[in-house]
Amino acid sequence: MTVEEIKQKSSQMFSDYLNYVIEDICGVAGNVEFFPMVVMTNNSRFSDTLKEHAQDMVDIFVVSKNKTGRGFSLDMESVNTRSSGRKSIIKQVYFSTEADYLDFINVRQRVETLKTALTGLVQENFVSSEHLCEWAKKHVRDLTVEHPEGLQFWHNIALCVRRISNPNEASSASLNFPPDFIDANKTLIHSLCPGKNQETETESEPAEEPSRDLYAVSESPARTFLIRFRSLSRESPLKLGRLTPEEIALTLDDFTHLNQTTFLRDIDIVLIVKSESVFKTFPCSEHVFCIFGPDYAVNTLKLCDWLKRFKIVYFGDIDEHSFDVISTFRNTFPDAKSLCLDMETWKKFRTHGESGGRLKNDAVPKNMTDEETQTFESLRAAKVKNHFSQDRIPPEYMLEMLEKIKTQSDD
Repeated sequence: MTVEEIKQKSSQMFSDYLNYVIEDICGVAGNVEFFPMVVMTNNSRFSDTLKEHAQDMVDIFVVSKNKTGRGFSLDMESVNTRSSGRKSIIKQVYFSTEADYLDFINVRQRVETLKTALTGLVQENFVSSEHLCEWAKKHVRDLTVEHPEGLQFWHNIALCVRRISNPNEASSASLNFPPDFIDANKTLIHSLCPGKNQETETESEPAEEPSRDLYAVSESPARTFLIRFRSLSRESPLKLGRLTPEEIALTLDDFTHLNQTTFLRDIDIVLIVKSESVFKTFPCSEHVFCIFGPDYAVNTLKLCDWLKRFKIVYFGDIDEHSFDVISTFRNTFPDAKSLCLDMETWKKFRTHGESGGRLKNDAVPKNMTDEETQTFESLRAAKVKNHFSQDRIPPEYMLEMLEKIKTQSDD
C-alpha cells in the first residue's frame, strides 16, 4: 500500500460515486450512505507490513487526515510483534466525508457543476426520473460543462425536449433564445428525448435532428431572434447612415419591417445560406441579398411576408436534411428555389461525399421538385457517402449556379 496506490484507487471509484450522486438527485437511490467510503484495506500479514512497508506507512500517515486534518483517513490498529514489540499498522484507508474525497482527487468544481445542472433538470419535471437518471449516467461530460447562461441553458434544453415530445401541449413558454442555440445543441436535445434509443444508432446513420420538430411546433418564434444579412450587390450596398457595413444583424421583429428600406429597390433575389462561412464569403452577385439561415431556423422567416416579393433561393448542404428544410420552408414560401440541390452538382462532388444523417423513419420530404426528388433518391441510395458540405463547393461554382437561377423564368 502506497500513497500513489491510494490516489489511483480513489480515482477508480469516482464512477461509482457519480452514479450514487446521480441516483440520489434523481430520487431513485435506495437508503444507502456512500460515506464513509473505504478505499483500501490492508490484508497483509503483520510481519510483512512492518518489515517490508515501514517507509510506505510513514509516507501515508504524514499526508493523511489523521495528521493534516484533510484528505483520506486511516483506521489504525496496535499489534504485538516479536521483533519490534507493540506497533501501529494501517488496517484501512477511507474518506469520512464527501468534501474530503472530492478535494483529494481534485474534482469538487466539476461535481458541483454536475449537481447544479442535474438538480435544475429534475426541477423542470419534463421527463421521468428513471429516464433522466439513465441519461445522466451516459452524459456526465455534458453535465460538467459550465455554460455562461448557467441554469438558463438547461431550462432551454428542457423546453426544447418538452416541445418535441409534446408538440400538441399548450404552453405559454416561448422559445426565447437564438435559433443557433438549437443547432448548436441538437445532439444534446435529441439524446434527452424519451424513446430515443441511442444504442441502436450507428456512425453511418446518426440520429434524426430535432430542429425540424422544434421549429414546426413553435407557433410564435421569439422576436429576439437575430437575423444576419448582407448585400452581394455592389450596386445596392447596405447603408447605415454614412457607413456601408459588410453585414447587419437585426431582431426578427425589426427584420419584418426591412422592406421599408430603400436599398432593397434594386434587389431581385434573396439568397438564404446555411453555413456561416459561406454566408460571409459568397461572391458578389448583382441584385442579390443574402441571409444567414442555419438549418430549420429559416422557418422563423415565415413572419416576413415581404420576402414573397422576391425570388427566394435556399442554399444548404447536399444531404437529406437540406431537402427537408427547403420542403418545410415551402409551406410558407411555395415558390422558393434551391441552389446546388440538383443532380448536376451531386454527380460532380459525390465521390468526395461523407457520411451524413438520415431523416427519421426514412421520411421523404413532400415539397420537392422533380430534379430535387431525383437527387434526394440518389443520396438515400448512397447510404454512406450521402453528405457533401456546401463549405467544400468552390465559390466560382456557387456563383455559376446562382447565375443560372437568375436567368430562369418563374414558373
